[in-house]
Amino acid sequence: MDKKPVIAPKGRQQPRVKIEDVARKANVSPATVSRVLNHPDIVRPELRDRVMRHINDLAYTRDSAARALKSGRMRTVGVIVPTLALGIFAEGVEALQNRLSESGYTLFIANSQYDQRRELQELQSLIERGIDGIVLVGASHGRELRSLIEQAGVPVITTYVAKAGGGIPAIGIDNESATREMTEYLLRLGHVRFGAIANVVAASNDRSRARLEGIQRALSDAGLPLKPTQIVKADYSLAQGRSALRQLLTDHPDTTAVICTTDTLAIGAMAEARKMGLAVPATLSITGFDDVELAAQMDPPLTTVSVPAAEIGRGAADYLINAIAGSPVPRSVVLPYRLVMRSSSAPPRSSVRPARRGRSRDH
Repeated sequence: MDKKPVIAPKGRQQPRVKIEDVARKANVSPATVSRVLNHPDIVRPELRDRVMRHINDLAYTRDSAARALKSGRMRTVGVIVPTLALGIFAEGVEALQNRLSESGYTLFIANSQYDQRRELQELQSLIERGIDGIVLVGASHGRELRSLIEQAGVPVITTYVAKAGGGIPAIGIDNESATREMTEYLLRLGHVRFGAIANVVAASNDRSRARLEGIQRALSDAGLPLKPTQIVKADYSLAQGRSALRQLLTDHPDTTAVICTTDTLAIGAMAEARKMGLAVPATLSITGFDDVELAAQMDPPLTTVSVPAAEIGRGAADYLINAIAGSPVPRSVVLPYRLVMRSSSAPPRSSVRPARRGRSRDH
């Protein structure tokens, strides 16, 4: 007579499978099961496969709460980014998560929408969860947020900038230097009539502010300072890039070079230029910043600044892993950016000076 399967009464919770249950089924010690879970590379393949088979059969999951009580750590890290709508942040978060996962950490992700009040709220929520480390973006953070970090006593690092205030360590690039070099490249091509489209609407976006400062500094040094109407402040969307270009060219129709502080704005500007019947780069050179995947696929491909987002994400993870372990960590890490010269930039039609590509690395 067949035995009927035993069904737990409704509402009664099944007892949690323990590591000892897995060890008993696999005929190994609990220490071996632990090694398979935490350091599978040092376990013989056939033994590892046997243990993993029983782990799956029993639907065993590690009790993170118990491990946290034992170690005093939750093995979680929180990251707050301005938005995940921009590929540059998504790429960095993915690299951050992958590197943390290799060391057994779980990543909690939040976004602030470029709002410092929301950033503070998200940080409070993460700290209440008992996170072991914090990753932020940029150098502009309110006094309340810095105080909260100090009170929490957990390691923190900010990203996409080379320096940050309030004693917060940073890993990233020199944004101002990058746009200064890009502007100097366009000057060498012979451009003298410039415009800028800058994502500086949000007060917390210090990266784009620094990029705009780099543009202004290079043009002032060249004796071509930008007028206020030559700078259009925009949000970070494609639509804003389109409307910003139309506004810029309405006020300054003789513009031959437009420098954008993000690729998203530049791609929007290129779309609007095409709608207006303006050839890029024959009539108008347009440059961006970030080097998102779409930049190289545009027609023409976009001249831009390549930001090492994945390297920033991995570096931030390594910093926190070492800081949590009590190992020495640097106060800041400056990573190299790269000027990527593509076909969206060229000498202006009126220029008689020969084109000098400078430090071209990509065509």
